[in-house]
Amino acid sequence: MTSVVGIILLVAVTVIVAGTVTVFVFDLGSGLQPKAPYVETSHELVEDGSEQTIAITLEAGDTVDVDRLYVAGSKPVDIGGAPGSGRAADDAHASPIENFTETPGGTPQVAIGNTWDAGETVYVDPQGSVDGVTVSIYWISGSVQNYNPGEPDGDDSYRLTTMTIRSSG
Repeated sequence: MTSVVGIILLVAVTVIVAGTVTVFVFDLGSGLQPKAPYVETSHELVEDGSEQTIAITLEAGDTVDVDRLYVAGSKPVDIGGAPGSGRAADDAHASPIENFTETPGGTPQVAIGNTWDAGETVYVDPQGSVDGVTVSIYWISGSVQNYNPGEPDGDDSYRLTTMTIRSSG
């Protein structure tokens, strides 16, 4: 009889310890920050009438949902498609933070669709000259709300890439 009671107590203690460890482990996991996507980008200057626009290409890395991306500059910027396209970036619409899906209906204004994939280019037009402008692209764990300017909505924001532009002319 004593051995049966001992086994029952041992099983009960094991269940309690396993339950406590499980709760602790899952609670630890809930506090982890979401993993930001990995991206490698390149940039070049392209002619845009009498100005230049920054063309930023995703060279390699993860596919990223554009509703989680925004661009910020050391001076107001506008993001869009290539110069001369229907959704071209235009410094007349520049703001401190630009949402990749800046239009009220959530249509990506960057003319790349709902994701940014390797080989695709977005265009950033700073107010005035590009020379000396620093531009950063951020990913947010939530999504970017509003437009002109956007407002990041989420607990975690990660800078994916930064570039400082030095114009030759």
